[in-house]
Amino acid sequence: MIAHLKGTVAAKHLDHVVLDVNGVGYRVFIPLSTYNNLPAIGEAYMLYTVTVVREDAFLLYGFQAEAEKSLFLLLTNVNGIGAKLALAALSTYSPEDLTGAIRAEEIGLLSRIPGVGKKTAQRLAMELKEKVGSLPTRMPTGGGEVITAPAPTPTGLREEIASALLNLGYKRPQVDAALAKVFQNEVSDLAEGLKATLKILAPKS
Repeated sequence: MIAHLKGTVAAKHLDHVVLDVNGVGYRVFIPLSTYNNLPAIGEAYMLYTVTVVREDAFLLYGFQAEAEKSLFLLLTNVNGIGAKLALAALSTYSPEDLTGAIRAEEIGLLSRIPGVGKKTAQRLAMELKEKVGSLPTRMPTGGGEVITAPAPTPTGLREEIASALLNLGYKRPQVDAALAKVFQNEVSDLAEGLKATLKILAPKS
């Protein structure tokens, strides 16, 4: 299986990046924590990858650091947590906050991950509390100079955030209502806009 990919960033979105490796474009799904450290389009970058083969698809998931990849693999080993849900967890919380919530058995925080109910959150904490102890408390970031790309239009920005949230498992009416609140103020950054929307969508503990 593919352990890592090193190439040129051809396109980047909140939920995936396209890496051009020797003329072949690989679509790699990523969490928000990895998106935040992507360099500008045209810059070189390396992602640590996990390959998921299904009957109807060959999917790649990428991470900025080995430790983040290891956390993803731990999450997917829990019954009821697939790759999509594990990615949602790493997009809702930073790797540090997520491992901290698991160690402390913060069921309320874990239940805020889209698609994770109380029972799944309890199982997550119970099965991984000891295992996450082997992970570093501070996740290193990947290489590559981060350069701010030109800001997309407000409409494009809104649709990009909506697409990422729908892929995380939120429903369209929820997403539209939350975005309406967020875009009452000026939003010019994809990651910050997504964080603000997730804050509204997350159930209160």
